[in-house]
Amino acid sequence: MGKYPKMSLISFQKQFSTHEACHDHLFNLKWPHGFCCDKCGHDAYFETKTRKLHLYECKQCRYQSTVTVGTVMEKTRTELTKWFLAVYLIAHDKRGISAYHLAEEIEVTYKTAWLMLHKIRQAMRRRDAEYTLAGIVELDDTFFGAPSEGGKRGRGTEKT
Repeated sequence: MGKYPKMSLISFQKQFSTHEACHDHLFNLKWPHGFCCDKCGHDAYFETKTRKLHLYECKQCRYQSTVTVGTVMEKTRTELTKWFLAVYLIAHDKRGISAYHLAEEIEVTYKTAWLMLHKIRQAMRRRDAEYTLAGIVELDDTFFGAPSEGGKRGRGTEKT
């Protein structure tokens, strides 16, 4: 499941500090062997660079694509560096992160942070659905059931 090693915040910031670094990482994830048209499979393309957008157009069928097509970042106006930082913060907080806190950390509006948070959580949910537990599974401090009427909650409940 974990294909990437755990990364510290300092090394994350060094690796993904610019828009270009984030773009190059997405390009390598999407097309590990170089550009390949999603529609026809041709590998020759025209590249158009605007301020924040790198548009790739297939020379054969003229299909246009970007590195964010098919990701949670598709059609976003938020910088890639902020998306990457949001994913890092969400993935490294085991208790969860609120949209308000995310908005403060990556300096976006609450509405933008809320949308980003929900898109990232949905993507994580889809990814986790692909994996099933196997072998010995250990749980730590988990309680099932509910206390009886007026009973004790948590450890020591009568019903487990």
